[in-house]
This record gives sequence, C-alpha cells and structure tokens, in this order.
Amino acid sequence: MNYLFDKDDLAGRTEVAKTALASSKPDASFTEFAAGVIFDRLKSNIQRYRVYGPYWWALKDVLRRMDYNVGDETDSDMAGKYCGSSDAETIVAADLFYLDMSKTKPVNNNTWTLDDRKRDYVLYDSDMEERASVADSTLTY
Repeated sequence: MNYLFDKDDLAGRTEVAKTALASSKPDASFTEFAAGVIFDRLKSNIQRYRVYGPYWWALKDVLRRMDYNVGDETDSDMAGKYCGSSDAETIVAADLFYLDMSKTKPVNNNTWTLDDRKRDYVLYDSDMEERASVADSTLTY
C-alpha cells in the first residue's frame, strides 16, 4: 500500500511535534491545537479535505469527535488503514501527507494510487462536497 508511514517513524515525528508545541505553548493540548489548525485550513477552502487523501477518513473521525463540523459520512476501511495508533499520530500522519501532497497536487485532486496493482482510489466525501463551507450545515432538508 502506498503512502503508509513506518510506525516507529510516525511515533518519533509525533513526539517531535508535541515537544515543539510544548516549548511554545506549554498548556496547549497537541491534539486540540493541531485539529484547530487543520480545521482552519478547511475554513479557508473546504476542498482542501481532498489533499489529505486516504488519511481524510481517520482525520475526519478525530475532528468529528472534537465537535468540528465535518459531518458523519465515513469510510471505516480506509480510516482503519490510513491512521496512527493515537489521535495525535493520525493528525501528524495526515498533516505530513497533506504538506507533501500540497506541493505537487492541486486542491481539486481526489484520485490516489494506493496500490499499484489496483484501480486508483477516488476520495469523495458528500459531507464536504455538497456544501460551500464548513460553516454550512451538513444536514439536508
């Protein structure tokens, strides 16, 4: 499977990120702070969710549990494969992927080659696609 991080490397990168935040904001929760940064990205352009690629579903679960307005649709299979062993690791993995992909992929890209022997994965989250902003309701009337 493409785009998966080594578990030890991800754990180390997460600790580095936590330490960096603790030195500048000692009272901040890493997960809450990082989730806020990610949600701010989505506020500036809801389509940025696509740049999180296969990590979107696990990241969305973290955001949803923190009461961010991202809706309820999920892909539990993808969320189970593309995640860390904790919410903090999931956020770090998703952010590393986002930062790398945002250098080479346009924000409207939603197609990812996860397995070179299978069809490309197409990321589509109706909770995000069917509204103009994360400030809009995810409910349909």
